[in-house]
Amino acid sequence: MKKRLLSSSPTPAIGLALGWVFIILAAYSRLLLHPDIHLACPENDTWNLPVRWSVLSSLREGHIPLWNPLSAFGIPWLASWSTEVFYPGTLLFTWLGLNAWNYSGVLHLLIFSLGLYFLLRRFGVQPFGAFFSASLALLNGCAVNHLGSNSPMDTMAWIPWVFVGAHQALSNKPWGRFQLGVVLTLQTLAGYPQILFYTLLFLLAYAVISFRSVTKLILPTAAALLITICQWLPSVEYFLFQAVRLPAVKDNPEFVLPLNNLLTLVNFNALSQNNLPDYVASPTYFYFNFYSGLIPLAILFGALFQMKKWNPATWFWFISLLVTGLWIFGFISNGLHLFHLSTPSFLEPGKAWVLVNFIELVTLGLLWQILPSLGHWKWVVLGFSVLNLLIPIWFHPLEQNLLPNNPQLEQSTQKIEASMGSGRALVLADEKDSSKLYQPLPDPELKSKFKYFVPNSNLYTSIPLANAYSSTWPSTGVMNAELYFKYSFPYSKGHLLDLLGVDLLYLNETSMPKPLINIGTLDGWTMWKNPNSLGKAFIYRGDVSVAGRKDVFSAFASGISDPQTKLYLTQEAVTELPRHPLSPLNDPENHYDIPKNTWGYLVITQNALPGWKAWVDGKPAAIVMADWIFQSVQLPVGAQTADLRYEPTSFRFGLFISLLALTGLFFKAVTFLLKR
Repeated sequence: MKKRLLSSSPTPAIGLALGWVFIILAAYSRLLLHPDIHLACPENDTWNLPVRWSVLSSLREGHIPLWNPLSAFGIPWLASWSTEVFYPGTLLFTWLGLNAWNYSGVLHLLIFSLGLYFLLRRFGVQPFGAFFSASLALLNGCAVNHLGSNSPMDTMAWIPWVFVGAHQALSNKPWGRFQLGVVLTLQTLAGYPQILFYTLLFLLAYAVISFRSVTKLILPTAAALLITICQWLPSVEYFLFQAVRLPAVKDNPEFVLPLNNLLTLVNFNALSQNNLPDYVASPTYFYFNFYSGLIPLAILFGALFQMKKWNPATWFWFISLLVTGLWIFGFISNGLHLFHLSTPSFLEPGKAWVLVNFIELVTLGLLWQILPSLGHWKWVVLGFSVLNLLIPIWFHPLEQNLLPNNPQLEQSTQKIEASMGSGRALVLADEKDSSKLYQPLPDPELKSKFKYFVPNSNLYTSIPLANAYSSTWPSTGVMNAELYFKYSFPYSKGHLLDLLGVDLLYLNETSMPKPLINIGTLDGWTMWKNPNSLGKAFIYRGDVSVAGRKDVFSAFASGISDPQTKLYLTQEAVTELPRHPLSPLNDPENHYDIPKNTWGYLVITQNALPGWKAWVDGKPAAIVMADWIFQSVQLPVGAQTADLRYEPTSFRFGLFISLLALTGLFFKAVTFLLKR
């Protein structure tokens, strides 16, 4: 007779289900009832919501979002983390729009909590002990703060299920490897790279130490990677070969957590400064909040006196907690420095904090088994633990989502669009103004805290900006523009802004040199018109030159060279010629009509990244880099049209492999079922 997973009778199972419902409603009912608000969080309106809106807009229009033309002279969209283009959860947003934001967050919290419960039950933990850890998973600082970041939340949700599937596979349970392959696929499609990497690394350690075998995990892991290759292969290509990763925090290039983050274990607002709460004073480190309450800490501390009763599984998870803690707080990195070794920038030890949270919850559930029996008092302990975590959630301020049709956003947009030409705007905030973006603090009217039109809110309104909010930049494009800015901006007398196609500057400057024209103010900032901007694209007729990057930068920054009378071209093409004819599908954003009797070079002020293809009058044409940043296509005499498409080979190849793997998996499943 098979054992029930929850209990030997349906009554406890119903009670546990009601417990989950009660905790979710007690903690998040105001978010579920009011989808137009969210927990006040800087990252929402600066990154998460705008990125999701852009992806949804493309999917609703019926095409895969491969390129973002609105930020920083163009950025590969599929290669950017947090887009989740192929993640099934994105369908929820596609159908319901961004009002599904809160529902998605709570749903993934529930997935994380249930996965933790089932994993602990696999380890033999009694239902109450498993539910105790699962309830903390719904409420602690790690989970709550992830409500403001969809990709980390979605990736985190599948961590316990990965280990459930691995435990089943390594224990030779039916469908164990299939289950592992499915959840690894979902986690990979959710797409947050460091969380995924640390999950796989820890999964390997778990298999080797606990089961002394990894062979049973190879097939499901390989299948998951093949199915999802259409998403991760372009990302790997971009981040490893085409982009530069800047430190997430300038003063902390390896991105290890400062030890004062340990204070968040006992105080959820321990990083506040000058009476400003964490989400304003220290938004980056606020995400790394370990708050779980005093009772769980007391249980962990008390169990240390019961080490003789620990089984091998408990020892494994407890030691893993110590090792990952040493890693995220930089102790292991400091040890590597003694041997003149540095931590790879991709790893970012601080990003392993989600795994630390998961390991802590598993360890807590395992240690519950060896504590003295509390009888009915265990419910009192659970009640106080839940109440302790509910208090900061109830008192966390809320604010409205900065969504399309937001009056504040619409007014700013209309003024900028009315003042801007065919090119783009440049929005720059100094540190003083940046610190004001989230002040004053959230008020009872739940107003959005943006005083200024900032990067990424342009994704809502289709306004091209010359800058972006990101720490990863295309190495052949935006980094060059950043160097341009460092050479001469903002008081340049050269032709920098003309070349970059910047029609409008929006910044906190009351005085600028000619030919910039003051055309008014908006929210206390000044709008400056650039009458000489070359816009989205221009045609150059004349001789071309070859020079090094630094010489080109100096020439334009100083005013020696004018982009209308001087063009610097690289000798090698950016990418190979397209091997197929131009698609009949219309793409007005990348279609250019050439005036009659025009010849020369069409310069498109957009990043010249590999993956772009060009056709002139429907025939393949080469793209070369103009002025060490933009795309240029040669126009023969009599040319009438030019078309460009972003079609990276990595995506085409990855999509083919993904479809092939899915087809093979489907036939394998059908064959298996027929044999059964």
